[in-house]
Amino acid sequence: MALIQLGLVDLIAAVQTLVEEKTGLRCYDAVPQNAESPFYFAEVVGKRPDNSKTMFRDVFTIYIHVIAPPDEFGSSKAVYELIQKLDEALTEEITLPDEFWLIWQKNSGLQVIKTDETEEKHAVCSFEFCISYGFKVKI
Repeated sequence: MALIQLGLVDLIAAVQTLVEEKTGLRCYDAVPQNAESPFYFAEVVGKRPDNSKTMFRDVFTIYIHVIAPPDEFGSSKAVYELIQKLDEALTEEITLPDEFWLIWQKNSGLQVIKTDETEEKHAVCSFEFCISYGFKVKI
């Protein structure tokens, strides 16, 4: 029997579902042109093996972009509030297909906050997910 690793589509879908349910805002994997802020945008930026003595597992790094509407005074308050909503949403575990086990998920921190050419505030938050896809067996 071959082991099947978690597909990126399933992982992003799990993250999007949780973010949308807990924040009430849209979480895209591809942002439509002229999408109206506020919204989130999730992308997988890394995957590395992290096998243990007993399990096959991978660690995925996902960046979630936080896009806040422009503020006439240039304040960052709106983006800070959206970051906080995101952090709170991801204190709950994502839901994966039955054949996979979430070992841990963690907030890896805020990467950057900048102002886009549209005057929207744009933050990038990093999260990591360790997911097992099978056990090692001695014969």
